[in-house]
Amino acid sequence: MFLYITSSRGLFKYDLANQVFEKVLSNWNKGLFSRPSKGFFGISHFTSKNYVACASRENFNKKIKYNKSTSSTIHIIDITKNIVNDKIIIDNILDIHQIFYNDNLLFLTETGKNRIQILNIKNKKVENFIDVGELRNDINHLNAVTIYNDKLLIGLNNGNIKNLNRNSQIIEVNLSILDKFKNFDALKHGFVNNLKDVYETHDIEKYNDDFLISSSNTGKIYSLKQKKFIKDIKPWTRGIAIGDKNIYIGKSGIGKRYNRHSRYYNGEIFVLDKINLEIKEIIKVPGIGQLNDIIYV
Repeated sequence: MFLYITSSRGLFKYDLANQVFEKVLSNWNKGLFSRPSKGFFGISHFTSKNYVACASRENFNKKIKYNKSTSSTIHIIDITKNIVNDKIIIDNILDIHQIFYNDNLLFLTETGKNRIQILNIKNKKVENFIDVGELRNDINHLNAVTIYNDKLLIGLNNGNIKNLNRNSQIIEVNLSILDKFKNFDALKHGFVNNLKDVYETHDIEKYNDDFLISSSNTGKIYSLKQKKFIKDIKPWTRGIAIGDKNIYIGKSGIGKRYNRHSRYYNGEIFVLDKINLEIKEIIKVPGIGQLNDIIYV
């Protein structure tokens, strides 16, 4: 069993049995004299093909003036052969965060425009958009997405002065609406779940009959079903993965943005017992930069 980990310095693989780390992709994978990517963020598993897709942030589109990233490369990796099977470039997606694969569609959070782009993996085209509100800028700091059964869940971090830093929210949308509308506003067609006293969230992960959400700035893990915090591992948490016996939670120090790519910036993975949530182990991840997401394969 493995953990795949995205960070500001690349994509990493951790062999749980042998306790060995391997760098799968680097920010400099485009060539010695090319500019590096601005970090790897969202990651998702194609269970039907045993592929992994991960998103790196890029600045390919020079026509767009944006201080984070204007574009993304979606790397499709065959994890059985350990090779990059394909790369899909999206040259107009601002500040990509988490992604989620479902039935040949890849749901991409676009924080910079407060929406989700839906990429058709077969034809490599973005065919649908899910907006949050009418304004196409970073209002809610939308950064998390997941699908379970017939529900699409969208995470609104809301850690933004534009919305007075109110508590985070989860929007639930019936997936069947994609058959009716090519583009739509999730606020008009979904249910908004307000997470009282929960701020700056980054994850929505299915756990038994519940969903776990990380409140990154406090380092606490929130139960959507129980509507309360159930674990505190201190700031700064990003990435939750559910394994067979354990829960894996990513953690980084809080650093200035220009320090996040430094090889001297380390991360950690907290290993929690899946039943009682007790901390069993802390895996040190040296030189990873800022840890952004985790999946268990």
